[in-house]
Formats: sequence, structure tokens, C-alpha cells
Amino acid sequence: MEPILERLSTQERDILIAASNEIHIPKNSFVFKEGTPAECLYFLNHGIVRVFKKVEPNKELTVFTRGIHDGVGEIGVFGGVNYSNSAKALQDSVLYVIDRKTIEEILSQNGLLSLHFTRWIAESLEGSKAKIRDYIAFGSEGAVASVFVRYSNMHGVVTPDGIRITEPVMIQDISKHIAISRETVSRIVNKWKEQGIIAKENKSFLIKKMDYFKKLLVCDQCSVENCVL
Repeated sequence: MEPILERLSTQERDILIAASNEIHIPKNSFVFKEGTPAECLYFLNHGIVRVFKKVEPNKELTVFTRGIHDGVGEIGVFGGVNYSNSAKALQDSVLYVIDRKTIEEILSQNGLLSLHFTRWIAESLEGSKAKIRDYIAFGSEGAVASVFVRYSNMHGVVTPDGIRITEPVMIQDISKHIAISRETVSRIVNKWKEQGIIAKENKSFLIKKMDYFKKLLVCDQCSVENCVL
């Protein structure tokens, strides 16, 4: 999905940045926590932020991840009094923060800018809905397959042997995305290795049979373009 700041003209970006303050969020620190007042909207100048929901004491479900030039906090700021999810920096990150009243005033005075935000939020919600569908409708195996498909869309390179995911994929990271135990994820991944569906090379994976995943997830009946994490 195209980041919100990249959808805007230089003038529109300048309006937002001029009304914002720059903050630094260290790796593994919270940007905001679920249940706290939704007072600010954030734009990433540098880094990656994971937005997630705690579903059990030791289980978290990733709603989405956002990178450079994208934003976080919109579901809270535009949707309710409190943040309905938590956000944590996956890297040392630099963000622009703008308070709720200010962003509302800016959008109320600029119809085109408001339209950009509306489309961005709608696409984000569609992508999140499709992700939750994969996690719930197709069981543990479908949930893990969904993560691999989304990784391949973000970091995949087509080779004669299949689609190579260029970024490291860790079992514990997959577990965090889908709120399934590491043991269950490991069992599914090992089964796929034995069946020749995927192969592991150092910390990278090669998807040898993408059709298996797409059939499992009924991808031919899904029209969502924002199929990323």
C-alpha cells in the first residue's frame, strides 16, 4: 500500500510537517498503547512500527506494519476516544507527531488532503480485513501461509527455483504476526520443508510451490491489492 506521505504533493506534506513535532522512539519502545487516549497521529520519517493487538497474555496479533513515509494512529484518532491497538518501534525510529485537534483542523480546511487520508484509511482497513480473514478462516496452516505470501509480496524475488524471500523470516516473528505458538508455526514450516513446498537457506526462505499457498488461501477469490504485512 502506498504510504500516506507519498500520496501527497510537496505543499501538502509541508503543511503536515510544519504542524508536527519530531520525536525519537528507540527500538522495542511503544509509540502508543491500546486503551490510552488517542491524542496524536504519527508519520514515520525513519524506521518501522508494528501495530498489534494483544489477544491473550502472551499472544499478540499484528494488525499491520508501517514504514518510512507512512502513518500510525489513524484508527484511534479518526475512529474513537482511545487507541484500539498498540504500536511499537521495530527499529530506532524518527516520527513526526501531530495532535488530534490540529490534524482535524487541517483536513477540514483542505478537501483534497482529506480525500487522500480517506482513501489511505479505506485501503488499510481492507488489507487488515483480508489478513484477519486468512488467520481465522483457514486455520493455523492458512495463517502461516498468509504470512509467507505477504512476505513474498514485500520482499520476494522470482528465481528459476521459486520465489526467494530476501529478508530474514524468523519463526518467532511469524508467531507474533498471527498469535499462534512458536511450536505450532515450527511444526507447520517443517512439514512444508519435508513436502518440498518451501526450502530454508540460512535465515531466508525459498517458496517452491506458491500455488499450494494460493490454493489453500483461495487467493483467486480475493480482490484485495494490499496483500502485505
